[in-house]
Amino acid sequence: MNMLLRLVFLCAGALCAIQAGAAGNPAGPIRLVVGFPPGGGTDGAARIIAEKLPALLDQPTIVENRGGAGGTLGALNVTRSAPDGNTLFFGTSAELIINPVTRKTAPYDVLKQFTPIGEVGSVSFVLVVPASSPITSVPSLIARAKAHPDRLNFSSFGIGSTNHMIGALFLSRTGISATHIPYQGSAPAMSALLANEVDFTFETAAVALPHIKSGKLRALATPSPARLRDLPDTPTLRELGFQDMAAEGWMGVLAPANVAPDVVQRLNAALNTVLRMPDVREKLTARGVEVSPGSASQFRDMLAAEQGKWRRVAQESGISLD
Repeated sequence: MNMLLRLVFLCAGALCAIQAGAAGNPAGPIRLVVGFPPGGGTDGAARIIAEKLPALLDQPTIVENRGGAGGTLGALNVTRSAPDGNTLFFGTSAELIINPVTRKTAPYDVLKQFTPIGEVGSVSFVLVVPASSPITSVPSLIARAKAHPDRLNFSSFGIGSTNHMIGALFLSRTGISATHIPYQGSAPAMSALLANEVDFTFETAAVALPHIKSGKLRALATPSPARLRDLPDTPTLRELGFQDMAAEGWMGVLAPANVAPDVVQRLNAALNTVLRMPDVREKLTARGVEVSPGSASQFRDMLAAEQGKWRRVAQESGISLD
């Protein structure tokens, strides 16, 4: 009888341990959803992270590309998934913040239909003009715009893209006007600038830097909070007197709403461990991502601030994807 009781207690204890382990380590592979096709910048960064997660979480990690509607389809797929920590979204400011705030009926609210896991890093932009342009500084750009109202134009990756929104914020804060010319992505927008078809643009530092170094483009300023490591002589817009002109893109990892706090903590710890790996940091930096590990709550606070800022810009500028 005593032996039987001992076996019962041992089995019960083992069952509790398995259940506790399952609560903190959900069974099955992790599905890391990317809202864009394979081969792009977001997909590449996601795969760098995904490669390292299995060893830390003891779960296979599969990158699943669900492109369409500017990343929205992938995000929607995650919001409809079970909140067990097995489905994650590798998203950017474009589809998580800017896309929803530029629509009358938002497809989702990042603060209500997602659980923030952690920020991966920021993506810096640079205000650039063709090297042959008579515009040599931000003050000269402003002076030229005021001297020739509605004569200047600027390019973007498309209506409602991150650099369109940064451009709109710049116009609002400087009090100048310029015609927005949207292109289908970064490559044609950059080609137009290099061909002197547009006057200026806010391009990602990773794309703009080779053209700046080769003398084809002139960097006027960065909207980042601090000067860029690769462009130490290029001032920030804050330094030039535009205190509320800090703007960057970013990447982060999120889960569906209502994921248990212990699962969030576990996933956040794994993500931060990956981001601190020297080879991961080197690969992401080469892609123009400034790695920034942090807590899930810090990421949520950042999302709230970003949502408020870009909603105001969209309303002030009349930018709409509808």
